[in-house]
Order: sequence, then C-alpha cells, then structure tokens
Amino acid sequence: MKTLWRAAIVAAGSLLLSACGGGGGDDDDTGTTPAAPTVTLAASPASIVLGASSTLNWSSTDATACTASGSWTGSKTASGTETVTPAAVGDAVYKLSCSGTGGSTEKQATVTVTAPVATGSISGKVVDTKTGALIEGASVRVGSASTTTNGEGDFTLAGVPVGERALLQVSKANYETNQRIVPVTRDAESFASVVLLPVGASQTLDPAAGGDVGIAGSPAQVSFPAGAIDATSTVRVTITDVNPSAAPDNMPGDFTTAGSPIESFGALSVNLYKEDGSPTNLKSGSTATIRIPLDTRSSSRPGTIPLFFYNATTGRWVQEGEARLLTGPDGSYYEGTVSHFTYWNADQVYNTVTLSGCVQNADGSRVPGVRLQSTGIDYTGTSTTVSDASGNFTIPVRAGSNLTIGGYIGLQLTSTQAVETTNVDQTLPSCLQLGTADGNGFTVTLTWGQLPEDIDSHLLTPDGEHIYYRRKGSLTEAPFASLDVDDTDSFGPEVVTVLRPRVGTYRYFVNNYDRDPAPGISTSPARVELKANGLTRIFTPPAGETAATYYWKVFDISIAADCTATITPSTAPWSAEEPTLPQAENPSAAFCSR
Repeated sequence: MKTLWRAAIVAAGSLLLSACGGGGGDDDDTGTTPAAPTVTLAASPASIVLGASSTLNWSSTDATACTASGSWTGSKTASGTETVTPAAVGDAVYKLSCSGTGGSTEKQATVTVTAPVATGSISGKVVDTKTGALIEGASVRVGSASTTTNGEGDFTLAGVPVGERALLQVSKANYETNQRIVPVTRDAESFASVVLLPVGASQTLDPAAGGDVGIAGSPAQVSFPAGAIDATSTVRVTITDVNPSAAPDNMPGDFTTAGSPIESFGALSVNLYKEDGSPTNLKSGSTATIRIPLDTRSSSRPGTIPLFFYNATTGRWVQEGEARLLTGPDGSYYEGTVSHFTYWNADQVYNTVTLSGCVQNADGSRVPGVRLQSTGIDYTGTSTTVSDASGNFTIPVRAGSNLTIGGYIGLQLTSTQAVETTNVDQTLPSCLQLGTADGNGFTVTLTWGQLPEDIDSHLLTPDGEHIYYRRKGSLTEAPFASLDVDDTDSFGPEVVTVLRPRVGTYRYFVNNYDRDPAPGISTSPARVELKANGLTRIFTPPAGETAATYYWKVFDISIAADCTATITPSTAPWSAEEPTLPQAENPSAAFCSR
C-alpha cells in the first residue's frame, strides 16, 4: 500500500515539472524590449532677420531625460516651448536628444538668420507738371513700402532699402504714372520731388473693330488693328504726349539704357484698361502703330530713329524697333510699330565726352558725396554722378553741346554752370559752390519756348539787391545770390541761385524783354521751377496776360530765422510796371541759420 502511494506522488511531480517547462525542452519567452523615445522639434519662423526671435516647439514620448546641444544647451523637459534669438548671421542649428530605457533619439531644427536690410527714407512733393498744382492723395511706392501725399502734396516714405537706384513710383487717377531714380542712404533722408503729367486724351474702343485714338490738335496717335487688343469687351485707351523737351522730369527714369545716356526726340504714353478698370495690352503676336510728336531741343531731326520702351522694373529704357520722321497737318511725328504698351520714346544714344569738375563750400574745402546732374540745353537729356572723397567728379555729357550742371547734398544746393562742350574731354573753369551747412539755399529755373527769344529772370532780395542780367550778383560774397545762367536766344534756361539766404522776403518775377505779345509769356509757354528745402514747386503763367503786361510776378519766398521757407504764389501776377519788394528793404537783414 505504501509503495503504491509513493508511485502516485512521483507521477504527479513529473506532470507538474513537465507543465512548468522544467527539465529542458524549447525556450518560449514572451517578454518585450522597451521602445526607443520619439522626438519632434520645430522652429517658427524658420527664417528671421538678425536680432529677431524664433520659437522652438518640441515633444517626446518614452523619454526620461532630454538634453539640448548645438545653438542651445542644458536639460529640457519632455515637451515644451522656448524662444531663441540667434546672435549671428547664418544657420543656427538646435539639437534635442531624449533618452529612456529603450535608448535615445535626436532631432534638430535650423533657423536661418539673415542680415537686416539697411534702410533710409525719401521725402518729397508731388505736383502737376502743367499747372504746378499740389497733388493730394497720390500713391507713392518703392517696392513694398508705400504711402500717399497729403494736402500739400508732401510725402515721407520710410523703410526704403539702401541703394543707388531706388525706383520711386508715383501714381494718381487721371495722371500718367511717373518713376524717379533716387539714391537712398542708410538711416538718412533723401529728397525727390516728382511731377505728374495729366492724361492727354481718353477714348473707349471696341477691340474687335480696332481703330485710332489721338489727341486733338496734336499728331499724337495710336492705331489698333481689329482684334489686336487682349479684351473681349469695350476698352478705355489713354494717350499722352510726354513733351520731354519742356520738362525732362516728365520722363520716367534717368535717360539711360543699360547705363548709356540717351537723348529724346519725343515720347508717348499709351495705356489700355478693361471695363472693370484692370490694365490690359496687345495680344501676343499683335502690333499697333504709334505716332510720337517730334519734340526736341536739338536742331537735328533724324529721318529714322530707334524706339525705346520704359522698363519700370529696372528703371531703364530698352531699345525695340525704330520709327521714321513724317509730317502731317498737326505737325511732325515719328511713326513706328510696337507690340506692347508703356512709355515709348524716340531716342538715340549720343556720343559723349567726359566733363570734370569739383565742388567746394564757402571756405574753399572740397565736398564729397554731392550728387550732380547735367541737363541739355540744345538736346533733351540728363546724366548724373557723385563727387568723390576729394570733392572731384567726372560725368558723361553729350559732345559738341550746350548744357547746365548743378547738384545737391541733403538740403544744400550748389551753384549752376552753363557749359559748351567740344569733341574732347574738358574741365569746368571753377568749382561749383555749395551753400553753407547752416542755411538752406534755393534755386529758380526759368524755361520757355522758341518765342519770345528773350525772357528774363529777376530776383529782389530782402536787403535791396536786384539780381538780373545787368547785375548778376555773387555766390562767394554778399549778396550770396547770382544769376548763374543767362539766355537770350529762346528756350532758356535762366538759373538764379541763392546759397546763403537772408531773413525776409525775396520776390521773383519774369520780364518779357522782347515786348512781344504774340506769343507772350503765357503762350510761349514759360515755366518756372523753384527748388527750396529739398522740395520742388512749379509755376506756369495764369490767365490775364495782355499786350501791355510785360511782367509776370511769380512768387514771394519768405525766409525765417531758422531758414524755413514759406512760398506764396502771386495773387496779382500781371503788371505793366516792374514789380517791387513787398516790404521796405533792410540792408542789414541777417542771414538765416538752422
């Protein structure tokens, strides 16, 4: 009996050991290995300007510790956010390594840091080129920076990237858009007044039928073939004679093509608008014929001439096609074929010589950084340069021509010299004079048409001086006012410069020296441009001239002790007698100072 019981116990033990896997056999282990951590890391924004910040966002799972490296350091929580401000330009790399029982995982985020864009500002005034009216509500733009003019036509545009050729674009309904090339200096204010040209004519047109659009009394015209315009319903066509010989600033840009100076023989602006007001153009492969009125200060009239269009992206004129000179009942014009519309210009690149000169201040010291511009007298064109560290400059100008040259730096203006070039390089006979640093000078430029041949500038000063062709004044001693440029044979210019203004009121007037009323000052037409305090005002003759009114009293300019200038257009502009000072002369009038 005892033997049987022992056998039963042994058998039961064997079964138990077998069930528990004891005694050998296959290894069937069901245990798991811990998971490696997961990590996410991102930077927002991923691209910043030096000095700005970015936010790092991260999270992790299965992590017991996280450590930062690269552009940041230290222990970090399993998830979180942190604001970082990289200290240098380039790529800042932020790494995060998180570890746990299952190992470690590393992620990284990169923040690209760029140098801040150096900027300056541009201030100026926008005026109607024909009437001199101040234009309110004009849109002013350079790239993404924009503003509008106030009731006085003034604007200040901040945040303009530094550069030698900022493209300042100004637009207003019923005017042609204009563009000036403005140098912008870091953390400094530049000045650039802009003229806008009223649209010459506007007409609706059926694009399917095509047709002609022109300006009454002018040869200016554009002819559209049937179906050439990219529109399916009525379009509005505007056309404007730019008339650059009367006012070179009517032209956008700076009279250059790929860096070479050009002269204009007439220019035209044509714009096309759909019914919803959006701009349109010619269809691809289509052309239209334009007639550009002949308009030049030159005695030369090329029979054929290259056509150039204005590229508002580069601020340069681009040659495309040519035009031939024709004459019709409304005058001479250049006719050519174009494939798109913008400003079109009958131009030619001219032969240049180098004009050298210098700029000096009142004590004879040379002045660097002065911006100089030449303007053709017997051709329609300009060119620009800047005086070097020694106050010297060279500038390309048209060979065998007459021109003026003057300049400015900040609010200070230089004198103006008239120059007759030959076919070889030459040097100015004397340095251009710059006004004193503590006094804002001003210049007055008079231009007119072919007749009368002689129209004269006159300036009355607070101390009783009378600056005109018989008493031209001086810029190096009292009265520090001068008739820099005198002209007696049509067109002008005549330029009066005041470098060191006295406190009090100056009066400027124009005299029809020829006593010729047909045409007179109004219908010549005369045009006066005043530059003061960095801004430009334009004056054109008002109604009221008669055969006996030989004098046009244009404006008074009152100079305060701090050199602030207040400009007052005349309310009684025409007279048969020579105008006088609006107040008693003061021989001891002090010079202004700012």
